[in-house]
Amino acid sequence: MKLGVIGLPGSGKSTVFRALTGAADSADRKAHHEPGLGVVMVDDPRVVLLTDHFKPNKVTPVHVQYLDIAGFTGEGKPGHTIGDKVLSHIRPMDALLHCVRLFDSPTLGPPSPLKDFASVEGEMILSDLDIVEKRLERVNKDLARGKKELSEERGLLIEAHAVLDAGKPLRNSPSLADADKLRGFSFLSAKPQLILINAGDDKSGEEISAVADAIGESLEDKQRVAIDWLYADTEAEIARLSPEDAAEFLSEMRFEAAAKQRVVEKSFALLNLIVFFTCGDPEVRAWPLERGKTALKAAGTVHSDMERGFIRAEVVGYEDFTRAGSMAAAHKAGKVRLEGKDYEIHDGDIVLFRFNV
Repeated sequence: MKLGVIGLPGSGKSTVFRALTGAADSADRKAHHEPGLGVVMVDDPRVVLLTDHFKPNKVTPVHVQYLDIAGFTGEGKPGHTIGDKVLSHIRPMDALLHCVRLFDSPTLGPPSPLKDFASVEGEMILSDLDIVEKRLERVNKDLARGKKELSEERGLLIEAHAVLDAGKPLRNSPSLADADKLRGFSFLSAKPQLILINAGDDKSGEEISAVADAIGESLEDKQRVAIDWLYADTEAEIARLSPEDAAEFLSEMRFEAAAKQRVVEKSFALLNLIVFFTCGDPEVRAWPLERGKTALKAAGTVHSDMERGFIRAEVVGYEDFTRAGSMAAAHKAGKVRLEGKDYEIHDGDIVLFRFNV
């Protein structure tokens, strides 16, 4: 899972990045516009139990990649959109973490979270609109030359143009956001977005909730959007502590969990992801998968050869496995099932793929 951390200058974006990744600093970039990269292994007690049981040579939990992306100014206008280099960093992201400032700044003054959120949102919409207009111009020329196969794409581009020209993000129109003909453009306003309010330590829960509610009310459609918050300065310090010291600090601060854990959970829900497991002597591994996907697609997540030569999947639910105590006992209890390619994978399924290529 790849998440791009975006926001206006001064929003505390890099501090949020450190809070989520535990990175000491993202200043080791070659230049300010080079993104910082952080990889976080997701804590999952199920992985611990499966590791204890199978004793593999290798353990691979789900990992999340965060990219600290600069380049937004909030001053987007026709003819002056986000640069191609920044777009090349953002386009591969599965979702965006949009940092919104809710702390007083000695240089920027009091926060204006609604205005800041709208500025970045508008900049992304204008960037997408610029791409649509340029592509439409080319498609119209190609259609005039007789390339009739582009007529469907043209229709979709015209629909997308109408949405964007009205100042609305494409995520509000799932049929356009998910259209195969438009997928290659990786439109920014079509991406799922976690709006992360970066609050100063002096901001109360009531103040933060009020801002979150106001941003939520400003959204015409809440599809593919989630809202959360954190005290980034405090969380950045927690992220650098040992697990023991962090747990003690969280307890003293009366935080239920570190922000990075909460953000991962929110991101999984936003992207509608579940986790399945492959287990054996060489490796215990957790795999993220979109909810509702089949065993065939899960096999392809592990390796393209498994999808191409899929025969069947041997499946046991995590709860059934733990109750049985071992794979042999789960077999004996009839909890291990043989499933075909159309079986819908469920969260916690332990799967052994049979294939032949």
